[in-house]
Amino acid sequence: MKHQRLLGFLWLFLLLGAAVFCILWGRVPTKGAQTYVGASSTMYVVAIEITADATPRLTALPIPTPAPTPVPTETPDPEPFALLWYSDTQYYAYKRPEIFRKMTEWSVEHAADYNALAVVHTGDIVDNHLYERHWNNAASALKTLEGHLPLLCVAGNHDVGADTVDYSAYRKAAFCSVTNKKQLFRDGVCWVQPFAKKRLLLVGIGWQKDTAYLDWVKKRLAEYPDYTAVLLVHSFLESNGTLTDNGKRIEQSLLREASNVRLVLCGHMDGSVRWQNTYDDNTRTVNALMYNFQDDKKNGLGYLRILSFDPVLRTIEVTTYSPFLDDYDYYADPSLDTFSLCNAF
Repeated sequence: MKHQRLLGFLWLFLLLGAAVFCILWGRVPTKGAQTYVGASSTMYVVAIEITADATPRLTALPIPTPAPTPVPTETPDPEPFALLWYSDTQYYAYKRPEIFRKMTEWSVEHAADYNALAVVHTGDIVDNHLYERHWNNAASALKTLEGHLPLLCVAGNHDVGADTVDYSAYRKAAFCSVTNKKQLFRDGVCWVQPFAKKRLLLVGIGWQKDTAYLDWVKKRLAEYPDYTAVLLVHSFLESNGTLTDNGKRIEQSLLREASNVRLVLCGHMDGSVRWQNTYDDNTRTVNALMYNFQDDKKNGLGYLRILSFDPVLRTIEVTTYSPFLDDYDYYADPSLDTFSLCNAF
């Protein structure tokens, strides 16, 4: 009996030695087969089993591959940010390019003051899309933004033609910073640009005659359900605050159906207009803003708007300023130019 125990301990000692040897040399024997540690994604440990007859057996037990560490969801950045908004710069591209340059130079110089994400332009960049001089004047001004601020723009009727829509000159100018083809509809007629850290989705809808873009925009909006969507549209509001024909289409097809749309920016008509409506059982407010002062050749020159978003207060502060005139507020009544949108996103 003592001899059997001694023999068992001897076997145990030999097998433990063999196990150490195999681990050191990177292999573990299992029933005549060989598995090399590191040759696959399965790791092994050695287990000693003492059977009823005191004969130890060496087996290899697989250790499951550890599950990958989940990537944490990025927390939205609560720091306020801004968009710098241009509208209907056509007269500047036609006759007063120095005004256009003053706007872009000021935007670059003061972008950090407002934590500006981008310059947005709601169309009519030039006065006549058939004249190369207009495009060159616009390009001279907008080049100032390169390397400093992205430009996210849509085409207006003066950029592509009101009836016979031709995007060739607009595409050649290539002012818009969105280049990812998955984010473009018809090479830039429409586009989407997400800002992940801000949970912000900008959606550009350029001037066009058909409505094929609506389904495409709906699908893109649905891909970002937890983002605040801002639509850039050239024509949405009339000067009296009612919806244009294009505005009615967008309101019916997008504002009513896409629960993440909260703001619409537009130009096209003269003046300054605000519009508001509620959806989803009055739980979602959508604001629309329009401004266009360039027809006032004396007092309306060079105005841009600063849209300051506060993610904590959920407000948008709107400021109207002309770097060319160094003047805040086009109207005598400043409440038409400087105001707050509450529960805005």
